[in-house]
Amino acid sequence: MNHIINAAVIGCGQMGLHHARVYKSMAGVRLSAICEANEARHKELFDEFGANVYNDIEGMLKAKQEIEAVSITMPDNMHVGAVELAVKYGKHILLEKPIAKNLEDGKRILNLVKNYDKVFTVGHLLRFDPRFNGLKEALDMGDLGEIIHITCRRNSPIVGPRRYIGQSDLSMHVMIHDIDYINWFLKCKPVKVFAKARSILLRENNMNDVIYAIITYENGVIVCMEASWVLPELSPTIIDDQLQLVGTKGVAYIDSCDKGLRFTTDKRSLYPDSRHWPYVNGVPSGDLQAEISGFISAVINNAVPMCSAEEAYRALIVVDAVERSIKEKKEVEIKA
Repeated sequence: MNHIINAAVIGCGQMGLHHARVYKSMAGVRLSAICEANEARHKELFDEFGANVYNDIEGMLKAKQEIEAVSITMPDNMHVGAVELAVKYGKHILLEKPIAKNLEDGKRILNLVKNYDKVFTVGHLLRFDPRFNGLKEALDMGDLGEIIHITCRRNSPIVGPRRYIGQSDLSMHVMIHDIDYINWFLKCKPVKVFAKARSILLRENNMNDVIYAIITYENGVIVCMEASWVLPELSPTIIDDQLQLVGTKGVAYIDSCDKGLRFTTDKRSLYPDSRHWPYVNGVPSGDLQAEISGFISAVINNAVPMCSAEEAYRALIVVDAVERSIKEKKEVEIKA
């Protein structure tokens, strides 16, 4: 009989629910437990998943010693404490991005897992998107020649930041997606950042509405990034993102605004998600399912995961430089 991987989800908000539903649907995996601080939700979580529900991470890990793998899907500012406990109890860890909310916590996590004998990975979702993965393969094959410049944007409706008040910010929650995959594409260090921001709709929450950043890499590539999360609530798409990459042998485009499915009714237009976590027969599919499957595969096969702690920390270093540039109103050097 094949070994069953016992998994748990720590933090069962929007992303945690998606993770739990993927685990529940996977062959060879048992969703053994869920940790959720809001006790008012425990019954509904038990009714859906049939797994024990706890309000304390350490209490769960002590009570359910058979747990081998955990997804940590807590708010960005709570990552470090959850990782410390998961490492203490020797669990394989999938941590949703970003690795941490600041460099100090990111460094703590990096040191915790530096010589860890279990799988640790950070869920930078776009590495599992066929579009971005296909572009990475083309770049590795040299099909586009030497990269000259990259332009990208990532915009989303204002409902997101209203949920994240005090937990995250625009550069860390949105722009970091593009920072990570561009670091992944280029395989060299970013060296300088010039960024500007504006805050109108989210000013009272001390959050930026929009950020523009120009990042220079050590090989000379120039990257221009746009990130905003104040599109109207009734925006037809949850993510409005595009990329253009120009090389010496060709150009590549990713237009993720076209989801391949559109609805227009007498109330609104809607372009439902068809790539990140679309539900197919009641189960999340797409990039997230691939991310979690990749994590479980790394656990089973003792393999190197898609995104290491070091790579996730390097993305956070760029986020820090973006924030410093905004504050200092000048181009800044990226700290090694």
